[in-house]
Amino acid sequence: MKKSESPSRVIATLAIMAAVIIVANLLDKAYSFGLVALGGQALAVCALISVVTFSLAHNKFYYAIAAGVMFGIVSFILAFIFPSPLFQNPLASIVPRMFVGMIGYGMYKLAQLAGKGILFIVKKFRLGLTLPVLMLTSDVSGMICFLVMGNAGSLFFLYLVLFVLGALLSIGLLLAVETAKAEDSTRKLEHFSLCVGSLFTVVSNTALVLPMLTLVSYISDTYKSLSAFYATLTVVNFLPELLITVVVAPMVIFGMRRGLHLDVSGASKKTTRKVVQSDGEI
Repeated sequence: MKKSESPSRVIATLAIMAAVIIVANLLDKAYSFGLVALGGQALAVCALISVVTFSLAHNKFYYAIAAGVMFGIVSFILAFIFPSPLFQNPLASIVPRMFVGMIGYGMYKLAQLAGKGILFIVKKFRLGLTLPVLMLTSDVSGMICFLVMGNAGSLFFLYLVLFVLGALLSIGLLLAVETAKAEDSTRKLEHFSLCVGSLFTVVSNTALVLPMLTLVSYISDTYKSLSAFYATLTVVNFLPELLITVVVAPMVIFGMRRGLHLDVSGASKKTTRKVVQSDGEI
């Protein structure tokens, strides 16, 4: 029989989660000190990696919700310790991040289904590298033309997200073509799904927090328009957070699952004990 997690185990996991997220946020503050001194915003790379890890490692929805909520609460508290008027407002620090873990987990599960579907299509129609390479080339060329031809304006963030989605689909096809040749595709598909979950966790964090920040009166004094604010923080914070988290988080999750004796997909390994009875001995 498959046993559900005991309440004590869940509580212990949540306590560890809270401690790790606090330490991760403090690490972000430490290495971002120079950036903040120059007038920028602190990066949240360690915090996002920890949130992604706890959201996806156990492959359970309630851990994803808890990770996002804890991220918001920790950000809110630290905004008073390390003065940050923007995030002292819970609308900017807590409310949007309540949904970050949920969105990342949802896209992770969707990517698992999509990955299996893409792999089936690749095997069914025997697709090669030509189609995904052409898609990726078109996606990159379109983004370059968009940036070169004129002012991105308020659509900058939208076009950036569309570019990432296009690149993600192309890379997914590339991976599916290569995975179709491998005997064991489970780990590669899971790695792809974890990358997607990591990506959307970072995207949702930026996409939800930034609009909420516009409700705080301090923003209008610093930035002349919402588009300028989006463009500035996207270049300075969003891209580094996205790239580092998508690369590092899946490896951390695989390591954590191995340490917790979970299988590749995050489920508990089924252990069977063989009881051999002989001469009254077990």
